Amino acid sequence: MLGGVRVGEFERPNVLAAVYFVMEKNVRLKLRSWKGTLLEILLPVLFMTMLVPAYYAAGSDNYKDLEYLENHFDVDAHFKPWMCRLDGQAEPMGYATCTDTPPEWHCLGNLCLNSSVPDNNDNGALEELLSPWYDIRNSTTIPSFDVVALWRNFAQTVDLPGTDDEGVNVANALRTGGNISIMGEPALVERFDDWFLTNTHTYKYTKRSFKSEKAATDYASSKEGSSKIWAVIVFNNLTEYTIRMNYTAVPDTATSTAEDIGYDKSYRQYIGGGFLTLQSLINANITGAEVPSAIVPMPVQGYHSNGFLKSVGSFLPLLLTMAFLFPLSQMVSSIVREKEARIREAMLIMGLSSTAFKLSWVMTTIVQMSITGLLLAIVVGTTYLSGTNFGIIFMLFWSYCMSLAAAGIMMSVFFSKAS
Repeated sequence: MLGGVRVGEFERPNVLAAVYFVMEKNVRLKLRSWKGTLLEILLPVLFMTMLVPAYYAAGSDNYKDLEYLENHFDVDAHFKPWMCRLDGQAEPMGYATCTDTPPEWHCLGNLCLNSSVPDNNDNGALEELLSPWYDIRNSTTIPSFDVVALWRNFAQTVDLPGTDDEGVNVANALRTGGNISIMGEPALVERFDDWFLTNTHTYKYTKRSFKSEKAATDYASSKEGSSKIWAVIVFNNLTEYTIRMNYTAVPDTATSTAEDIGYDKSYRQYIGGGFLTLQSLINANITGAEVPSAIVPMPVQGYHSNGFLKSVGSFLPLLLTMAFLFPLSQMVSSIVREKEARIREAMLIMGLSSTAFKLSWVMTTIVQMSITGLLLAIVVGTTYLSGTNFGIIFMLFWSYCMSLAAAGIMMSVFFSKAS
């Protein structure tokens, strides 16, 4: 009883109704300072829009579908006309007889390069002759052992261009030594040694024996041996073997790449360095099948590549963080300001539930951040990523905005003053 009047129990409003009324209060506060609210929504969008001119200024390179399969390159057919068999010799067959006596460093056994092969005095002709090693990009025959061995031997005596126009070091693949050592169980060593001798002419001039696998790998790793060893082939058993080559002669597999765009041309080193030649010969002996005749790189769908995206793509998380610093700080400040002014306590005393209060700010933040995410998706989807599904782009930015909203609400707990 109070003054003779019975005071009834206070009835709390429905939670959804309470959330609605508190959200209305939040919206009115946002509209009161509409300039700041507009800046919160548009600042990330403006930040991304400012980069659009740089995107178009960088330009794009367009690549068409299935470029790898348009032509076929026959390595042996290109290089065999420059090769010959010493006069008076019956082996190897399939080569023309040399019209004169080539220099000793042009030969491996009876197989030589003919006198018309250019040398360092004619760099233009030499570069043109060897250009196929630097320009393989389609389906390609796996070169025969004799072709690779002879041209690797020649490459050590001339100055070759270091890399192709895409940075693949084909020259190192060609000129890193010429000796081959087969290691492992004696029976396997004998089997594959005989196989190489039977199916090639030049193997007998390139083979080198070591006492142990460790001795072979130590020599190949030494300063002297690194330029003299083509490969160390180690057999653990009949079907398990390792081809060890100089790391500059094959693509780098020690590290993984975070991303790879378009056509990867580094596979050329497997061809020029002779890795595929050795692998195909060994596999032919193991399986009893014919030596594989060609390699066909995986086709890639046509695409366009923009230099700006290549440069800025990895910095996108940092750019988005900077763009959302102001909206996030203002959101935290708004929540803390109510705490500092005791407005939240006053509403709780008047019957507002803590759940309704928290939900009101969650919903207010979701609505504001969703608008920002939608505008960002429109800007990015019509410029940088015009070929990407808009729904995916929107979900990407919307999810990021939601994570920021959750982080902001959590951060507000640790502050008692908005300043």
